[in-house]
Amino acid sequence: MGFVLGLVFIVAGFLPFIVIARILINLSKSSFNKSDVNHSEVKFNNTKEEFYQQRAKEFIGAAENGDAEAQFKLAEVYEFHESDKYIYWLEKAVAQGHKEAMRELADTYQYGHEESKPPIGKNLGKAVELLKMLADTGDIEAMKDISLRYSVDYDDEDKSREWRERAADAGDIESMVELGDEYRLYSDIADFDKSEYWYKKAADLGDGKAMKGLGDLYCYDEERHDYFKAEMWYKKAVDNSHWFAYVRLGDMYKEGKAFTKDETMAFNFYKKAADKGDSYGLICVAECYLNGSGVARNEKEGVRILEEAVKKGSFKAKYLLGLCYFNGTGVEKNYKKAVEYFQNSEYGAEANNMLGECYYFGYGVKEDKDKAHELWHNAAERGYEDAISNLKTYFYETIEPCEDHKNH
Repeated sequence: MGFVLGLVFIVAGFLPFIVIARILINLSKSSFNKSDVNHSEVKFNNTKEEFYQQRAKEFIGAAENGDAEAQFKLAEVYEFHESDKYIYWLEKAVAQGHKEAMRELADTYQYGHEESKPPIGKNLGKAVELLKMLADTGDIEAMKDISLRYSVDYDDEDKSREWRERAADAGDIESMVELGDEYRLYSDIADFDKSEYWYKKAADLGDGKAMKGLGDLYCYDEERHDYFKAEMWYKKAVDNSHWFAYVRLGDMYKEGKAFTKDETMAFNFYKKAADKGDSYGLICVAECYLNGSGVARNEKEGVRILEEAVKKGSFKAKYLLGLCYFNGTGVEKNYKKAVEYFQNSEYGAEANNMLGECYYFGYGVKEDKDKAHELWHNAAERGYEDAISNLKTYFYETIEPCEDHKNH
């Protein structure tokens, strides 16, 4: 550096001052950057190993003396560094009833820990054992996790429901509503009284979804329906911002339940749901415009509203929009667009049936009889009558719906 500066001064008489100044500034920057790099290299020499050892020293004494919080903190130090020590100290803390350690160790065994060294694999048995320890302390989330594990991993719905009921008894509203739904909708355990019990517990705590569930229970139960109670609970649900209940009230007027059949009133309730952004409310309003039900027929407006529902991710709206393009309702007929909407709708048997028709006749796609047969067969197994009829008409094939789809 000194040699270079001397050289600069020697040539100073031959260079303009501004050039000399720039040379000196650049040399100064170069010197500073080199010094900065050297400093970084010194800092880098404090390896990860030294860092972890320093952190471990902060907790090791208290941890070895039985301090549960120190044991938990020490486990966190080793989490991504030494998985054996991570597990060891978590287990030590768990043995002393440390709840955070129980939760962390349970999650580790539930989901595995790929980032730890070496990686920790899943162990659902240990996970459930730890979650039960947490549940015994009154931890509702642990009860719900156990319910999920029995349902998803062990395919034991009875055990799953048992733990869901335990969470509901502990005050979890979501579990109460789920139980109400199950006892109302699942034919193998259908129980009006149990459904009513759980819905009412959640409704008494101000849950709008439970209020809507009570409305459904009283509206649709074949033996014990009570339309006036249904109306009351739907209105309470609306008062608690459950906008889909407006759709149910519209359905009651449309079907003449508790009231004289009134399509205009039905449309008004559907529109209230739609105005609140409810996607199913939008679909119902669109169908009213498409069919001229309760409002002047306006197919273009119906299509516009379906497009609005599609933007909200509604599968049924995609399917219905596909029908509009297939039939030329409110839009110019376009089979290719119809196929795209049917394919993207994921709307089960109905969409598969229409796709089957498109493939059989080559509407918007290359004709493919085998593909049509596959799609109709899939829809027929689900009990969709049009697909059953299509198989019989075009393939001379008779099919019975799967047991799970009979009478649905």
